[in-house]
Amino acid sequence: MEENIQNELEQLRKENEALKSKANKSTERAKRKQEKTKKTLTWTWKMFTGKSLHKSFNNWFTEYHTKEKVSPDTSANLLTALVRRFVRVRALSLILLLFSLVPSLVSLYVLIKQNSLIRTQNALVEGSRKSSYGFQLSGVFDAVDKIYSEDKSGKKILNEGVTARIVGLTSSLKPYKILEEDELSKGYYSPERSQLLLFLLNANISNSSLKKIYDSADFSHCDLRSTNLSQKYLVGINLENSNLENCELHSSNLNSANLKGANLKGIQFSNGKANAAIFIEADLTNARITKTNLNSADFTDAKTKNTNFNLSELKDTKGLN
Repeated sequence: MEENIQNELEQLRKENEALKSKANKSTERAKRKQEKTKKTLTWTWKMFTGKSLHKSFNNWFTEYHTKEKVSPDTSANLLTALVRRFVRVRALSLILLLFSLVPSLVSLYVLIKQNSLIRTQNALVEGSRKSSYGFQLSGVFDAVDKIYSEDKSGKKILNEGVTARIVGLTSSLKPYKILEEDELSKGYYSPERSQLLLFLLNANISNSSLKKIYDSADFSHCDLRSTNLSQKYLVGINLENSNLENCELHSSNLNSANLKGANLKGIQFSNGKANAAIFIEADLTNARITKTNLNSADFTDAKTKNTNFNLSELKDTKGLN
């Protein structure tokens, strides 16, 4: 009996020692963790405050707890250290922000450039698709050269079928942005319409046939920059939003022509006719329109800076001061 009691006591003693060992290890672990946390906080505080600010804080708290009153110099040193540290932190934050912004700005620039290239590529693909109407233009050219009669002066009179084909084709040749010096044009143009119009103007077609075409055909958004259109018959033609910059129009007939929103910068137009023509919102900057009949023409909201109307007839015009 006594021996059993001794064994139980021995077992209890061993269990007690094991529990003490575990408790000691747990206490030591908690102590090490506490010391580690304290060191981390101390290191973080020193990193944040810096050596000067840390020293100023220690001096201030030492005097606060050991003296009746903290000296002005100690308080001033603490305040100076605080301001200096604040400025340094702000400067460091700004530098880090700038370093983080540079890659973002570079990425944004690359993205914008890529988007621009994609838009250009898409526009060129669309332009290529629309320019595939070239074979239809060839068919019209052949018809104009082969299917016609002649008036007394030897000019071509087109039949109704050819005229209808031309009118329908101008409606199909939609404008689009074209490539200009590695960039897309600001306006929409139809080079195919431009090509068709120039062909008609130089195909020795009678004025009566041209008038039938102009009455129904859509020649808006043509690109005719620096083209010589002198002595051409353009009565009633629709050239809305077309680009005729630096064109020559000497002795041409533009009576009742629609040139709304057209670019007419620097055109040379003399001894011509533009009676009742529409120049609404057109840009006539630096244009020279002399000795030309402009009676009843509408220049509402047109840009006429440095425009020369010398010796032109301007009776009943609108929009000119």
